[in-house]
Amino acid sequence: MHGSDAPATLVICGTVPRTTRGEPGGVVRVPDLPVTWLAPLDRLATAAALAGRHSGSTAALELPPAAWEARARRRRRLEAGRGVLPDLAAVAVRGGMAGGHCDLLVEHGVRILLVERLAPSGRGSRRPAPAGWRCRNAAWGLWEVEISAGLPWSPLACLGLGGRPRRGGLHVLCTEGFAEGNGGVVFLASRLERPLAWARRHVDRGRGVAVSLAGLAARL
Repeated sequence: MHGSDAPATLVICGTVPRTTRGEPGGVVRVPDLPVTWLAPLDRLATAAALAGRHSGSTAALELPPAAWEARARRRRRLEAGRGVLPDLAAVAVRGGMAGGHCDLLVEHGVRILLVERLAPSGRGSRRPAPAGWRCRNAAWGLWEVEISAGLPWSPLACLGLGGRPRRGGLHVLCTEGFAEGNGGVVFLASRLERPLAWARRHVDRGRGVAVSLAGLAARL
């Protein structure tokens, strides 16, 4: 359901760094809301293990900008990603995404493409997006979704509380997923704790619904 009376749709993404001395699967506290763990191919298995600790969480493959990579190499990377994660339905791309690669994503079952910013509007959208949602139907079966700038503004923003999510809107928050302390102890990063606490508060009050990145496909 969309519209001004609907709760906001909240998506929380946490990145998995390429290297760490500790084992992220040993993070002490498991988030009680869906988290989409973003990881490059060589860390996708770790992201999948993290997602497996909460039934609503998922993993997504993080790809280099398409402009940096030949189409054949991107195809091999997607095939390898699906080998690690058979139900791979979402990928994230930092920087630009070449339009010619969208059909390749669709071919490999990807439904959601997370980007830092939407491509110029000249490319258009094949289906209208819900009002106020920063996303576009870039190809049949594939939606480009833009990362939100941060928590909605509030006078309490300095405390990390953020403001109310816009009713019926979409907020996709992406930040560092975990940090590492002395001795290789791994814990959820404070940058992730803040949006999780913000989302939990609004979910509990009926102002928001938390879903994974891949779960957006069912709401579009």
